[in-house]
Amino acid sequence: MSVIRRISAKPHQVQKRVFDARNTRWDDHRLVVRAELSDAAVRAIDRCGQGVSMEDIAAEAGVSKPKLYRHFGDKAGLYRAVGSRLGTMIWESAELTLQDAGSAPSVDEVFGSLIRSYVRLVGKHPAVVRFLISHKMFQYSVSGDGGAADELRSIVEILADQFATHLRTIDADTSTVPIVVASILGSGLSATEWWLDGGAEQGVDDELFVAHLQDTTWGIVEAASRRLGVDFSRDRSISDPGLVTRR
Repeated sequence: MSVIRRISAKPHQVQKRVFDARNTRWDDHRLVVRAELSDAAVRAIDRCGQGVSMEDIAAEAGVSKPKLYRHFGDKAGLYRAVGSRLGTMIWESAELTLQDAGSAPSVDEVFGSLIRSYVRLVGKHPAVVRFLISHKMFQYSVSGDGGAADELRSIVEILADQFATHLRTIDADTSTVPIVVASILGSGLSATEWWLDGGAEQGVDDELFVAHLQDTTWGIVEAASRRLGVDFSRDRSISDPGLVTRR
């Protein structure tokens, strides 16, 4: 009887809880379905390349085209979801290295590990990266909504924050840090596009490309550090107080 009274006392609250629970359950289901469809789109692009169609993606997912449109709205919505999926892969490939960065032998090894993970992923899904670039979906957004380029920026910014902390400990200017981040990302994406468009076929294999990106990254960092009158020691850990020193 007490339960019946409690329910009858405030029926609108009970109805709201039931409604919210149903909504949450369906929201979770929709997220799972969207993730499955996004993965299918990645596989279809891997297989078909630039000529992939909505029919190809629907066939890969084993669903109808209307279901794709129901979950993503239009082609652009699906393409954004593919960009977000690749962004998640980029983040997942870097996450362990970032977690262990403070205990790594040197910041140079951290850079190398992150770049190698990125190049390995690009090499695994070259058609997807080309597809996103050609549809202008491999770009930085103002909102930072989790696309591939935004995830790359997040990774670089995490390291940049560590460098900025070291600069502040010796009262050095940190205003150029965002410029350094933008320069590293811009040159890296430009080099990636060149590599995919024929650089690999011209003899620039994975390891050479990794080495180039690593050297370019340090070149940008060291050029900025010279202007600031400081030195970064590549052979020190990112948590080492002696990572940055005054010239």
